[in-house]
Amino acid sequence: MPGFFDLQVNGFDGRSFAGPEVAIEDVEHIARAVLRTGTTRFLPTVISADLDTLCRQLSVLAEAIERNPLVRAMCPGIHLEGPFISPEDGPRGAHRRQFLRDPSIADYEKLHDAARGRMVMLTLSPERPGALELIRHVASRGVVVALGHHRADDETLEGAIAAGARVCTHLGNGSDAMLPRLANYIWRQLGEDRLWATFIADGHHLPAATLRCMLRAKGLERSILVTDVNELAGMPPGRYTRRGGDAELTKDGKVVLAGTPYLAGSVATMPLLVANAVRHAGLAFPDAVRLATLQPESLMRRYVTSWSCEPGQSANVAQLDWYPTEPALHPRITVIERFVSETEKLRRNPKTT
Repeated sequence: MPGFFDLQVNGFDGRSFAGPEVAIEDVEHIARAVLRTGTTRFLPTVISADLDTLCRQLSVLAEAIERNPLVRAMCPGIHLEGPFISPEDGPRGAHRRQFLRDPSIADYEKLHDAARGRMVMLTLSPERPGALELIRHVASRGVVVALGHHRADDETLEGAIAAGARVCTHLGNGSDAMLPRLANYIWRQLGEDRLWATFIADGHHLPAATLRCMLRAKGLERSILVTDVNELAGMPPGRYTRRGGDAELTKDGKVVLAGTPYLAGSVATMPLLVANAVRHAGLAFPDAVRLATLQPESLMRRYVTSWSCEPGQSANVAQLDWYPTEPALHPRITVIERFVSETEKLRRNPKTT
């Protein structure tokens, strides 16, 4: 099958793109860890921080893409999630309030320059002052504008779509805990055919019935699976000190802000999301794979070459074992261009792998 394409990767295996001292070596380490999961392409995602810190992080990512052949092969660009998002509890999720700010073309241009023009996706809240102007500015450059961490009303959402917004970031998450049961921004985005949506199908962010309904509402042609994975992926359960406060990784793979029930990213991998789309949403296996491979490619077609297994094309393929009765999906070999990653030999019982 094609290698997975993840639009939202914050870190992996103890390393984070959000670290104040992130280095090129960290970026390569994360890329190699992600490749072992069957993912051949991903967008390194930087979250809200002060502008100077964001500029440094974006600069390191851009340099890593330019200097490191593996990172360049895997990363067609950078996803900036924040700081132009809602400061309100609920919509802001685990983003730190002191770093959130109104959208500004001048601030964006500063970040754009630091990223050396490699930002390809921007998540923002459309209700913040200046948001619609920034959406128009960014969309005119071909950057994919995503709506997330917001509580926009119908009129604002319509204005954002008209300005060029194309997708909803992890729809259903980064939202208020309590909403009117029928007239709310989640329903509005679900019913809007002009908007795609990404979903974190890790079994924690969206209950099974919710995931099933959301995928049916959006349809396969407008749905994408993302991990929103962070630096705790691949780490043992326990309490960890991270930038922004302590986090706890539970034995069942749930990441929360320590001492609270509030989610703080995920440790899921794409094979788990695909298996959950089959298990929880009732999708056929090829359709679930599509949501993690060809669908994100279609959204980002300006920045990537369409997948092909024709002779002479750059390699982009993953070999996995599929256990439909579990269901479970385990990577064996992943290849992107000249880079190959082999997962250690699987045990007979997929439950123990």
